[in-house]
Amino acid sequence: MKFKIQDWEIISLGDHAFMFSLEAKVDSKIVQKISALSNFIKSKNINGILDVIPSYHTLTVVYSITNFLHNNKSVNEQINNFCETILDEFKDQYKNVIQVIKEVIKVPVCYDSIFGIDLENLSIAKNISTTDVITIHSASIYEVYSIGFLPGFTYMGIVDEKIQMPRQDKPRMNVLAGSVGIAGLQTGIYPSNSPGGWQIIGRTPWDIFNRDENILSKFKVGDLVQFYPIQKIEFDKMNEHKL
Repeated sequence: MKFKIQDWEIISLGDHAFMFSLEAKVDSKIVQKISALSNFIKSKNINGILDVIPSYHTLTVVYSITNFLHNNKSVNEQINNFCETILDEFKDQYKNVIQVIKEVIKVPVCYDSIFGIDLENLSIAKNISTTDVITIHSASIYEVYSIGFLPGFTYMGIVDEKIQMPRQDKPRMNVLAGSVGIAGLQTGIYPSNSPGGWQIIGRTPWDIFNRDENILSKFKVGDLVQFYPIQKIEFDKMNEHKL
């Protein structure tokens, strides 16, 4: 099943989910609209909606067959009717929304070479000093585009082109939790120890992953994030306070 409503494409994802989709590109306005629709649907507390999952240009809605659907109409017809109703209501609300100035989440990062294991190689590849890499990376305000591939992993952008680097040709078997990396035009934080191929330039002492199933991540799609440099002694003190 695939159909169009307004500027949204609706796509069936099996018998438990469907997806709202906008133009497939990395764009702050698209992320904001996806995030707004996600919040709008959640605010409705609709019986049978199990989960709402925002990403770069899509919003996946997971539903219960028994509670969300009814026997008197076809599945496609019911989903079509639901989407038309929701998008009509959302359109009326969204065009009147005044964009709220969001608070920027300030995240401490230690760019010491013991943590920034790819920092020197990146600086050589981009022909700038490691100090410049740190300055450029910490000067930008990034928007959270998506949460994946691990619970709590943040995909944020857009990284200044002066320090953009592709992923490693061969991923590492273990990247430590809190590692801050760059992959192309995105930056992100590893929430837990994991294999990974991003260019690691530092580490935050913050715990990014939360075991509470209602939270999971310190961030959500649409959040604004800025990194600020700290020395290793500060990193160690922050780590001690967590114990």
